[in-house]
Amino acid sequence: MKLILLIIIAYLAYRAAKSWVMRNLQAPDQNGPRHPSIDDVMVKDPVCGIYFPQREGVALRRGGQTFLFCSAACRDRFLEEQKGIRS
Repeated sequence: MKLILLIIIAYLAYRAAKSWVMRNLQAPDQNGPRHPSIDDVMVKDPVCGIYFPQREGVALRRGGQTFLFCSAACRDRFLEEQKGIRS
């Protein structure tokens, strides 16, 4: 009789521990989103109009604004166009 009672107690302890572990493994992060994180944001080049990943852009700060370009050539063309507007 003692053996059966010991087996039942051990089984209940096993089930409780398993339930607790599974609950902690499957609990979603309350601080973050439930969807996969976005790798990078696509931005549009103001000169040529193509979209490119923001992290690969060539940045230019001008007049309190930050412009992102797909390449140094587009940045240089933008600067040349700005010189023509101001002249």
